Amino acid sequence: MAETGRRRAWLRGAAIVIGLLIVYAIVLAVYAADGSGDEPDTRSPAANGVLVYLDIDSVDGAAFEVGGHLSVYPGADLLDARGDLKDDLTIDISPVVSPTELKFAAGTRPGVLPVSLYTDGDIRLWPFDQYVSEPETVRAFGPNDVELPAEVAVTDSIAGWNIRADGGDATGGQAFTITSSRTVGSLMFDLSLCAMLVILPICTLFVSIQTIRRRKAFQPPMVTWFAVMLFAVLPLRNIFPGAPPFGSWVDYSVVLWVLGGLVASLAIYVIAWWRQAP
Repeated sequence: MAETGRRRAWLRGAAIVIGLLIVYAIVLAVYAADGSGDEPDTRSPAANGVLVYLDIDSVDGAAFEVGGHLSVYPGADLLDARGDLKDDLTIDISPVVSPTELKFAAGTRPGVLPVSLYTDGDIRLWPFDQYVSEPETVRAFGPNDVELPAEVAVTDSIAGWNIRADGGDATGGQAFTITSSRTVGSLMFDLSLCAMLVILPICTLFVSIQTIRRRKAFQPPMVTWFAVMLFAVLPLRNIFPGAPPFGSWVDYSVVLWVLGGLVASLAIYVIAWWRQAP
């Protein structure tokens, strides 16, 4: 019988280790999949037109903004032998948070300029929040406000987010929206943090209930452990990616109940102390 018990315990331990290794491999595979799939961009501007890259590099749900950088690549007909602009070039992107014209003077080379776009969403829905910008248009103008052919490419260099442009046909003057949503890997990380919080009151409630039922002896130092678990909740809550504001969905669905479970387990353990301590 003892040999059978040891064998069962060994099998349970091996199953737990294998399960953890499988979960670990899945997490790494999802993270790797989120970072793969980017193909080299071989686009080039039309000879008499402009290629505009709008690279999104930040999402601020609290401020209702997505930030990025605008890179301009003029066609060969717009450049002189040295690669400088023959004439003034103006890029109009609207709407933007700061309504400033993006102008490049003749004899210069277009650079990279920061832009901030309005976006609509609710950060309180973290980690299931999603943001959609207002319809954006990008147009290019030469001397005398003559509109030039423009191709627009929306890219992203931000980890943990899926950025896509919807609508329009990637040409100047056509309205498109930018949708920002969390990647599967980012969502798994966020939900894992929530799961870790949920495990805390499960452990403390198990210990306190077994103690008050006199199935385990009361241990005075355990009161400190309960207090540490209680004060560990807010630091864990504060490292949530994206810093959701207090009062978000996750606070009502997870954090509030975690705190309640920890307080309940501490109260039960104090009752056990009252009953069992000398």
